[in-house]
Amino acid sequence: MLRFRNDSSDPLKDARSVERWLASLPANDPLAAQRVIVAEIHKLAARTARRTPSVLAAVFAADRHASAIIRNLTAQYIEHCERSPKLETQLWQALDALAQSFEGCYATFAREISDPIPRNKWVALLPELIARQIVHLARDAKLRLYRCERWSPAKWTALHAPFARACALRFEREPVRLDITGAPTTIERQFLMLLVLKLADPGNLAPKDIEWVAGQLDEWCQPLRLTLKPATANSFYVDLAGSTGFQRRALHPLEGSVLFCDLRPLLALMQQNRVVLDEAVRNEPRTRRKSKHRAELELFVKLASRIDPEFKPLARRGERRPASGSADAVVGFANICSYVRSDMARPRAVDQSAGRNFGTTMELAVFGRSRVESELHRELQAGRVSTFDMAGGSWEIKDISASGLRLIAPMSIAGELTLGMLVAIRRHGADTWVMGIIRRIRRLTMKDAEIGLQLIADSLASAELTEQKKSPDASYSVNGENHVLNGRKFHGLYLSFRRRPDEAPVQSLVVPAGEYHASRRYTLRAAGAVRTIRHGRLLEEHAGWVWTVIDNVAPELGEGGSQPPA
Repeated sequence: MLRFRNDSSDPLKDARSVERWLASLPANDPLAAQRVIVAEIHKLAARTARRTPSVLAAVFAADRHASAIIRNLTAQYIEHCERSPKLETQLWQALDALAQSFEGCYATFAREISDPIPRNKWVALLPELIARQIVHLARDAKLRLYRCERWSPAKWTALHAPFARACALRFEREPVRLDITGAPTTIERQFLMLLVLKLADPGNLAPKDIEWVAGQLDEWCQPLRLTLKPATANSFYVDLAGSTGFQRRALHPLEGSVLFCDLRPLLALMQQNRVVLDEAVRNEPRTRRKSKHRAELELFVKLASRIDPEFKPLARRGERRPASGSADAVVGFANICSYVRSDMARPRAVDQSAGRNFGTTMELAVFGRSRVESELHRELQAGRVSTFDMAGGSWEIKDISASGLRLIAPMSIAGELTLGMLVAIRRHGADTWVMGIIRRIRRLTMKDAEIGLQLIADSLASAELTEQKKSPDASYSVNGENHVLNGRKFHGLYLSFRRRPDEAPVQSLVVPAGEYHASRRYTLRAAGAVRTIRHGRLLEEHAGWVWTVIDNVAPELGEGGSQPPA
């Protein structure tokens, strides 16, 4: 029997059908609406799909509706990406599916319009098609930056090809309205926004910072233009026949489809904003927490150094020295605390009466040799570390400086790492642990990722803090001091860091984020000492932990009544 096609099963047939279909999507469930839209858009990429100008106009309408869903999912991602890895993965995959489906759909339509000069029925739709294709490529690039991933050369080729076509047909600067309520844009501006986003990212921006920069790009890129001739000797350029973005001009002659861009107007705009933020920071009241203006000012300093035509690299705190060797790693504040607090983390005495006990006899029988104390101690330590570390193997150390480490981690581990995570590192063969904060993640290959670690401690120990509460009987005192009651107990990390051998060590604390209260007094038990402290200046704050200076409010007393060690 012949089966006639049911028009109701093709919601992207024309503008009227897509309006009815979009109205039926769940308004309060963006993930459900995303799955339905992705499924329908994927059908248009099939070889047998019907692709006409009316279908493309319907896809534009679906794209406008999906923009609101993308904004909703992006806001949720920024809010939850550091709190729940499972939710972060779910939201990232949903956003990635939307970007990939629309990008693939528009690429299929672009191949359908393969004529050098499109027919009349396609002419009116081609500028918006190319503009939307570049917009979704920019969303894909932004998602990769969220996870510190590189853009592949194939993605750069997919970006340069439609823009080169728009330049050939000379409508790259014609106004295109992508949003009914928004201002018109141009293909050139969308292209520049993506290039500036990739150029400005230093590789260590958090997703919220990347999203803030992406929100400013439309205003920043308005005065920028691509030209055939450079305005200055050190202008940035992009090669439309290549597989990279903006590059600084070198002394050698350039070949290929090269376009130049003078970023000095953008740099001047950012310098003006930096002056305003400087003034706001000076006028705000002094506080222990980092203000919003101060955070934006630090971000502007990073961005300005990236887009300045005169390359001015930030000064390093210490000279890098090549290093090699494997290292154990314990990742995350909770895991490090558990490892340091564990009784198993303490070295245990090993009986070395070789040939005089049953243990050494069994070692000779099983291993064919009697292990020395250092080797046995390392094997015990390796077993203890495996209880708390992430599966995937050891990390490789590449270089070291006075302030940090550069390491290579397996991708099975790097996929779960985020900027701002705490990592404890111990080189194989060493007994001491150091701790740092992840400042940079860069995916190198499918197997390895480069990790930039800022050292904050070359010695760490478990810290037990007990909140002190005033006694209800204020008239009761001992030796002139009011009696206090012990409150809640919680654990943290007691850090000591010596940047140079001739410097005195600096002590600090890392505590759970919910336990930071600058006005409260605590009894600190750490490194064999008991002292009364307050949380001092806030050094860094994240969703799960806070790094703070220690303010002593009473003379330090050792557990035996003596002064604690320095």
